[in-house]
Amino acid sequence: MRHLRKLPGSLRGAANLLFGSPGEAAYALLVPALGLVCGLALLMLLATSLLTAIVQIGLVLLIGTLAAARAIGALHRALLRGMLGEDIPAPPERQRPRGLRSALTDGDDWRAAAFTVAYTPVGLVLFAVWVMGRYYGLAALTYPLWWRAIEEDGHYGIGFGFGIEPDTWPQALITAVAGAGILGFTTWSTRGLLDRVVRPMAQALIGPGRLETRVQELQETRALAVKDSAATLRRIERDLHDGAQARLVAVAMALAGAKDQLARVPGDAPELARGRELVDSALDGSRTAIKELRDLVRGIHPPALDDGLDVALETLVSGYDAPQVTLNADLPERPPEAIETIAYFCAAELIANAAKHAGATRADVAAYTKDGTLRLSVTDDGHGGARPRAGGGTGLAGLSERVSTVDGRLLIDSPAGGPTTATVELPLDPRT
Repeated sequence: MRHLRKLPGSLRGAANLLFGSPGEAAYALLVPALGLVCGLALLMLLATSLLTAIVQIGLVLLIGTLAAARAIGALHRALLRGMLGEDIPAPPERQRPRGLRSALTDGDDWRAAAFTVAYTPVGLVLFAVWVMGRYYGLAALTYPLWWRAIEEDGHYGIGFGFGIEPDTWPQALITAVAGAGILGFTTWSTRGLLDRVVRPMAQALIGPGRLETRVQELQETRALAVKDSAATLRRIERDLHDGAQARLVAVAMALAGAKDQLARVPGDAPELARGRELVDSALDGSRTAIKELRDLVRGIHPPALDDGLDVALETLVSGYDAPQVTLNADLPERPPEAIETIAYFCAAELIANAAKHAGATRADVAAYTKDGTLRLSVTDDGHGGARPRAGGGTGLAGLSERVSTVDGRLLIDSPAGGPTTATVELPLDPRT
């Protein structure tokens, strides 16, 4: 209704009030005809395909009809965007499984078909309101300009029906005022149909469904949560590395200095011996705390990941002598930080499983990106039989839960006797 916010005395505001916007006029004149043709054609195709559904050709025709409905829905979205400025997003793209059943049960296609059929009468009403209202409104508004040029049965002017036959100047002027009212009412009716019928119906049927919208919102929220969690862990890691760990190292150095000083003090008094024991114990405890803290920091975010996943994996595999590990990485671009971290820990756990549980002597690690997915596979020559079950001792259940936080998958191929291939698939964009 932004056209009605113009100044009352402006010519443009009056034109918008009486005739509406050019986009509304174009939509009311052109789209209903297209909607009528598409709606009737789709009804005929649906009727034909349902009547012949007993045979295979009917099902094929129905699949083609639903595909046509999807294309018509896209066309309507484009027309609404171009003429009315109504930007309705398309239903989210997703991988469509093959098969007759999946093709016939696609909710987006059926909703597009419902819109195409339902729009046919709505479009006709919209067209009739706009055309008839403009016709009578313009005729009445301009009546004072031409009524004297027409004479019937000795009277000037023409009749509008309903016993209305203005044939005097006052009546002609009143007719013009009524014509302006008809035009304004037509504009109001047209916008009412567009705003309260066409737009909501289009949003509900040719846009994303409510469930899909909610799922997309949850996916985006989860992606933000994963990203925020990764950033929080990195901050904790930096704080521990630069703060607590540095202080512990300083304490250990001070204790080492105190130990050296006490060692130089002559005598073997009990108090002196006890002091030396306490310093030794504190120094050992500080060194143990430093080691545990370093392990904790590496468990949060391995420093090698600062240079990228490929470098981190090279560092990881170079630390193994048994089993012998080879790496084949093809990562032209760095994955998101959370994906890199998950992939690294999956590789570390899978290699450790191969060494500890499978008795493997060789393991091959491969990492590459394809179709928006990071794929990490670890193949070992162990005895096989690995299963991602809770309490199995292999940690595969934990890995499966970890990759599922970003819609990833853990695939295990481990027949008895081996070899075992574990593949981790991680979407580079967790919202997809």
